[in-house]
Amino acid sequence: MPEIVIADDDSGFLEVLSAFSERAGWSVKTCLNGGDILAAVSEGRSPVLVLIDINMPVMDGIAAIEEIILVKRPMRLRFMSGGADAPMLAAKMIAQARDLPVGNSIYKPVEREKYVAMLGEEAILLDAMSVTRNGWAEGGGDSGA
Repeated sequence: MPEIVIADDDSGFLEVLSAFSERAGWSVKTCLNGGDILAAVSEGRSPVLVLIDINMPVMDGIAAIEEIILVKRPMRLRFMSGGADAPMLAAKMIAQARDLPVGNSIYKPVEREKYVAMLGEEAILLDAMSVTRNGWAEGGGDSGA
């Protein structure tokens, strides 16, 4: 089961994304502020997808990057916002400069079909990270199918 950490200060939006993710077969951890991301990402060893809202209290999405790079766990990031592109572009560039894999940004409001399709793409990428991390040849190992 792929794992996702979703950080967003809007509890209603967080509940919607959690429900979409769980229905798509993901294990979900949530954070209502940027300060909780480090703890959530640190709980586990398997590859994880981290969705980070750019504008959050305690610690914004950009500052959260500096915390999660300390975690020795394979992960992929996607940044979310209902606002301007510039902060998401900055976050993406900062994360990539620190060798973190970053997918396309997510714009609010989120359409369920597009979100579920994105989860499908990310599940494949996380599975490949797991295969590589465990020393299997690309395409080898048990895919869970």
